[in-house]
Amino acid sequence: HPNVAFAFSNVGDVHRLISNYENALAFHQKALNIQENVQCNPMECATTYINLGETYREMKDYSTALRYFEKGLEIREKKLPKNHPDLAVVYNNMAKLYLATRKYSMAMKNVQQAIDIAQEKLPSTHPHLLEYKETFEQIRKEM
Repeated sequence: HPNVAFAFSNVGDVHRLISNYENALAFHQKALNIQENVQCNPMECATTYINLGETYREMKDYSTALRYFEKGLEIREKKLPKNHPDLAVVYNNMAKLYLATRKYSMAMKNVQQAIDIAQEKLPSTHPHLLEYKETFEQIRKEM
């Protein structure tokens, strides 16, 4: 059932947040197995892809992370308005990935997209906007 997949993905993300990557990947994979085999909400599938991307990014498996970010982003870009805050989250994740791989111009491009959306759609004190500005500063220092 799609709701079980969504729950698995959320549990996987909790494991990621406590750096328990093996369990995180296992739960995300369980979610994906359900989502790719039953009719599910594409946005929930996108979230699982992005959660997997973030898990692999934290594990420093950047090529796998990028593949999952791109899959999630492709779905979100098709389904959401161009200035939706959920797109900003992925752009910031990708910016951090490109920063880690020293692709600074790609990092800057992505974080700028995240900031532009966040400044338009979120309050100036929103934690996501503050995080995007922090990512921007990290990239700027490395350039």
